[in-house]
Amino acid sequence: MVPDKVKTLMQKTLNAMRDDDAFSSRKGQMIMFAEVAKTIHGVYQQEDQPHRALVVEGQTGAGKTLGYLLPAIASAIALKKHVVVATANVALQQQIINHDLPRIRKAGLHFEQAFVAGRGRYLCRRDAEAFVTDSDAADLLMDRQEVQRTRKTQDQVEKLITLFDAHRWNGLKDDYPGKVNLDTPWWGQISANRDTCSRQSCAHYHDCAFFNARKDVREAQVIVTNHAMLYADMLHVDPEMRLLPPAENTILVFDEAHHIRDTFRSALAASLDFNELSSIDRFSGRLVNHIQSLVNGAQLSIGDVEALTQRMRDDFKNLASHAGLVIDLASGYLGDEPASRFKKPIHRFEQGQLPQSLHLLIADQLLPTLEGLHEACQKVLGKVTEAKSKTIADDSRLQNYHASIRNLAQGLDQAMQACVLLKSDVNPKHGIARWLVRHSDMRVDISLNATPIQVGRQFEREIVTPTFATIFTSATLQTLGNFRRFSEQLSLYQKDGVQFLVIESPFDYSKAEVVTFSNLPEPSFQNEAVHTKAIIKRFSKDVEEHQALLMLFASRRQMQAFADALPNSLKADALVQYSSTRDSLIREHKKRIDQGKRSLLIGCQSFSEGLDLPAEYLTWVGIAKLPFADVNCPIAAAESEHIAALGLHPFALIALPDTSRRLVQCVGRLMRSNACHGRVVIYDSRLQNKGYGKQLLSCLPPMRQRVVN
Repeated sequence: MVPDKVKTLMQKTLNAMRDDDAFSSRKGQMIMFAEVAKTIHGVYQQEDQPHRALVVEGQTGAGKTLGYLLPAIASAIALKKHVVVATANVALQQQIINHDLPRIRKAGLHFEQAFVAGRGRYLCRRDAEAFVTDSDAADLLMDRQEVQRTRKTQDQVEKLITLFDAHRWNGLKDDYPGKVNLDTPWWGQISANRDTCSRQSCAHYHDCAFFNARKDVREAQVIVTNHAMLYADMLHVDPEMRLLPPAENTILVFDEAHHIRDTFRSALAASLDFNELSSIDRFSGRLVNHIQSLVNGAQLSIGDVEALTQRMRDDFKNLASHAGLVIDLASGYLGDEPASRFKKPIHRFEQGQLPQSLHLLIADQLLPTLEGLHEACQKVLGKVTEAKSKTIADDSRLQNYHASIRNLAQGLDQAMQACVLLKSDVNPKHGIARWLVRHSDMRVDISLNATPIQVGRQFEREIVTPTFATIFTSATLQTLGNFRRFSEQLSLYQKDGVQFLVIESPFDYSKAEVVTFSNLPEPSFQNEAVHTKAIIKRFSKDVEEHQALLMLFASRRQMQAFADALPNSLKADALVQYSSTRDSLIREHKKRIDQGKRSLLIGCQSFSEGLDLPAEYLTWVGIAKLPFADVNCPIAAAESEHIAALGLHPFALIALPDTSRRLVQCVGRLMRSNACHGRVVIYDSRLQNKGYGKQLLSCLPPMRQRVVN
């Protein structure tokens, strides 16, 4: 049972929160409080079950964030554990850090909190100083995008240094108090980078933004991070670089849990980027000189330096030769089709099997060459660690040489990992996607990619099993009205102790309606232009009663065709995705509505979730077509192929459930609060003319439904 002291602590905090007029208690939230607490304290876990885990679909307006935070924090205090909340985007992280956690603390629950971001979001004090004072620093750190250092940009970086040194800024990009937008090309040259970090050898190690953040994390009981950072930390082989508390002492909450499968796949994926290998070759002479300068400058006992560097020169030549042969083969598979704004040429290898010629090149030539270069780098870096040289710490040039070699070693290591994944045997149970992509018209701008398909067992084994308790939550976890797809994707089963729960939305959906059509042209790829024209023909009439509009597309290509074809009267009101940042488009949309003007947001996938425009900020949502997966996506195609090879039906098991979840997300943009109302219009006749249409419609929020002939 849940201990009385945890119940008392939760009730006391909740009572204090109720004193705030802005707080509204919700029935579903009360249920979530109880179920999360029961899960954490093992109420549902049997002796032979490995997991304390709960999967909660907290529908829009259910109050799921507080629903998991309050019982998790109260339980962590009682159990002397940590709470780690992992989300899929920075916006939700900031909301939890700046709004939800302070509100709980204000109600009397005492705990320390920390925000864990990737290294690239922290200032590197050493590189910032080099940016301002050392004209050669960018050349030394070859992976950094080269940026013209104007006096203006150097002045801006100097101000960052001044704020950081005066302890008026913690060095985290998201917490910068100034007006300058740090989403600039030069931020990449002054941000922390694991590959170029010299750790204790750096003169600024004891006042480093990133390592200060690590100290905050160790002292925090509640830690907020993102999915990618969590995986990198839990799967990391270097204990020295671990940020988060041990899994056995962690109550882990996955918010936006519908992203988990894709983000975990990304953590296991690998890419052999021939543009990057070309860059290594281009800088090879300089890198060899860096090694010689570091060895001589720090007086490292490396043995025969000349022999070492000569072997590296030979390996660099072999690397360029082997990479060239792979590029020649790749070009044959990709053909002559140029890369464009909307499409990059892709060649997927069926069943994940590389042709023997390509496999032999990678396994027998490219990989051994990479291993030889990596071994040489590690030999030098190992001697640096042994020496613990104060000479390096006091000399910015030697620090940069050291960082340059670390960066090379990291790049080689990533390329080696990609080669291993690319040459490995295909496991028929798990499957693997392997494909080539041409990113631009440059000959070397090609990548060879590999991604495991079925990752559920590994996720369950390496993330869920070692963790004390795990909560999964999102507004959309069910597909076609059940948890089967989510459960199978992550190997989360009731027999292992996992519980499943739905907290329904408290909103009045009778104030909204869904309109579908039976006679519009079917939106196939071949028929896309006709379908777009049909939407345009209806659109002006459909939206004439509304000021705040959102039009969603499944592809950027059709979105742009629609935006280009709008009549001038509507084109002036349009705010099209990619014409500016997502946040600036949303701000402009709200500004127009506040001024009594019409505003039409037009976007793709990223506008179909996480977009919160309540009440009069959005009263009409249009959906061009059902959001089936892109047929050109090599991972989706490989997964369908894998399922078919097992004798199962990909459409029923993958395409339809995933489309159901995405459609619910699209429709859900309309109802964000009790004040919301309006109409959703879906321009896809398959909802009325295909057998699966009724199945998809039955899973939508309980809005009124109307069919137009």
